[in-house]
Amino acid sequence: MADQPRAAVYCRISDDRHGLGLGVERQRQDCHGLAERNGWRVVATHTDNDVSAYSGKVRPGYVELMRSIEAGQVDVVVAWDPDRLHRSPAELEGFIAAVEGAGVQVVSVQAGTVDLSTAAGRLVARMLGNIARHESEHKSERVRRVMQQRAESGRSHGRRAYGWTREHTADGTGREAIAPSEAAVVRRIADALLSGESLRAVTAALNSDSVPTPTGVPEWGKNMVRALVLRERNAGLRVHRGEVVGDGAWEPILPRDRWEQVRAVLTDPARKTSTGTAAAHLLSGIAHCGVCGARLRVAQNRGVPSYRCSANGCVIRRKEDLDHLVTELVIARLGAPDAADLFTTSDSPERVAAVAEADQLRARLDEAADQYADGLIDGRMLERITARLRPQLTEAEARSRLVDSAPLLDGLAGAPDVRGVWNGLSLSRRRAVVETLMTVTLNRTRRGARTFDPEAVAITWR
Repeated sequence: MADQPRAAVYCRISDDRHGLGLGVERQRQDCHGLAERNGWRVVATHTDNDVSAYSGKVRPGYVELMRSIEAGQVDVVVAWDPDRLHRSPAELEGFIAAVEGAGVQVVSVQAGTVDLSTAAGRLVARMLGNIARHESEHKSERVRRVMQQRAESGRSHGRRAYGWTREHTADGTGREAIAPSEAAVVRRIADALLSGESLRAVTAALNSDSVPTPTGVPEWGKNMVRALVLRERNAGLRVHRGEVVGDGAWEPILPRDRWEQVRAVLTDPARKTSTGTAAAHLLSGIAHCGVCGARLRVAQNRGVPSYRCSANGCVIRRKEDLDHLVTELVIARLGAPDAADLFTTSDSPERVAAVAEADQLRARLDEAADQYADGLIDGRMLERITARLRPQLTEAEARSRLVDSAPLLDGLAGAPDVRGVWNGLSLSRRRAVVETLMTVTLNRTRRGARTFDPEAVAITWR
């Protein structure tokens, strides 16, 4: 046994979608059979399952194989085919140097002995390597073209997306239908955010209600919630290589304008509401100092929670007094007879016009793409049209994402019992309502004043 040549078997398959390892197992059986027929003693079997040699990713099994060759622990390398070992010319050269230096023989089930000790053998190996590289690149080009074609037709690719189910059709193409329970979660998140709830509060509510996560992990995280509700596919948009390329061939979970509103709330730094703020007090970070303009924060003043100028301590007032004043003003304003008409009108004229403009520009881009497909215009003309219209579309979409305050005040403005509704709101939504309706500025009190002075609080209605 000691005199038997030591063989190291290497097996690799680049695509194992189901994770069954059947491909590498077949290779292993064939390689071990070859070693047995030649009287070689298999000392190690190195496997890389679902790892492409062309992708450039680290192959742990291949790394271990190279280490054993360089350490003089191997006399023969056995593979199912030469292209299982490498598909990169640079990697092949490193392999040639290693086996030549160690005097290791290379044999494959499909191609027999690959003699890397001679110039002719190395030439054959390099030619085989270049052919394999060409095949990989050609396959990659075909795959990219297929993916682009699927994207342009609005069809999905990859695993099932959260919120939809895959249904089989007679023509075998399949279609996506909304999964009611999952779509309800997406809508719940969107509704909560547009109603002024913070991302932190929405996440906590999902966990409190034991709503299953999209990935199966035990709990929701803020980033998971954010990423889920911001997906373009929620609005029926198809994304390819990071860009929206058209409408998807599936029913949207959210109307386009509502999804745009959610995106504005979560991504626009100039948004009206404070949905991302995880504050513990009604006016912290919202109210301003009338002396220096800094925001007010809560601090203890002789053991009493108080709003204080966060920069220089210019002003300070008991939290309870200022909260009570602002709350009463908000309740009175939202309970006024004209509140429902004044505060719950959905969409300003400017936003309506921007939405219409964006829709028109998208239609013109789609028309240009159809004309190119029909041969009515050439590629250069399509590029010129796209270059002129795309910036206009981007600008119109930005104007269309102005946050609409109607969902925030829905069920509150003009309610028969505004105080009761207000008391039932979460803190994050109360803060969003205050910031939407007014600016609060705390000025210095009159000299000698010992009680709370409402006149020192400037309220400007928006």
